[in-house]
Amino acid sequence: MIGGAAQISGTDGAGLRLRENAGTAARVKFIAMDAEVFEITQGPVEKDGYVWWYVVSPYDESRSGWAASDFLTAIVPQQ
Repeated sequence: MIGGAAQISGTDGAGLRLRENAGTAARVKFIAMDAEVFEITQGPVEKDGYVWWYVVSPYDESRSGWAASDFLTAIVPQQ
């Protein structure tokens, strides 16, 4: 998945907490909303019952952090 893209999904409108480090105890950097798209640059890391990926916004690199894979949907390029 590294180098691929993923969309935030399944938060029922609450958004996904992107964190400084992998794990549920890590500080929240910001909330990413459903349908936002990110590039996957690191991972996977297994911690606290989740698989975590480091994601970066393609339009604002300050919007980056560790995201639980349960709330990421891979974007497959059209052929």
